[in-house]
Amino acid sequence: MVNGDFAKLTRKHGIKISAGMACTVEEIGLAVGEKVGHGSIKSLARMNSAVVIILDQVEKVNCVSETGVTVRETFVQVQPLMLPATKVILSNVPPFITDEFLSRELSRHGKLVSPMKKMLSGCKSQLLKHVVSHRRRRSVYDSEQSECGA
Repeated sequence: MVNGDFAKLTRKHGIKISAGMACTVEEIGLAVGEKVGHGSIKSLARMNSAVVIILDQVEKVNCVSETGVTVRETFVQVQPLMLPATKVILSNVPPFITDEFLSRELSRHGKLVSPMKKMLSGCKSQLLKHVVSHRRRRSVYDSEQSECGA
């Protein structure tokens, strides 16, 4: 592959696999190649006890991270290097409505990837610095469906 071909790749093209068992980089690369085509793998290496693989298309990253791979007859979960999370800010939510209720409602729209955080009111007075507003913040992973194909 020519160096110019690598220039267009970003973190969005990468996946990370943390196998719970002792697997070689080659075994994991072959398992991913069976899912998306062996020619789609542009780079693979072990980094911090995980295997990082760079693929040629972001759609293939989405596909393999949604379905996972099987290595030595064991299912292994795959994570994208860059999670496409959206920060959601809920306004006009009084504090007596629980975080659990809001989390349950938000989970309908994707996987929740951060804890719920109450936001401060922004008062300048030291006497009211502790007061929270009716706003809360949470990040949600947008789980868009994509078609897998080698």
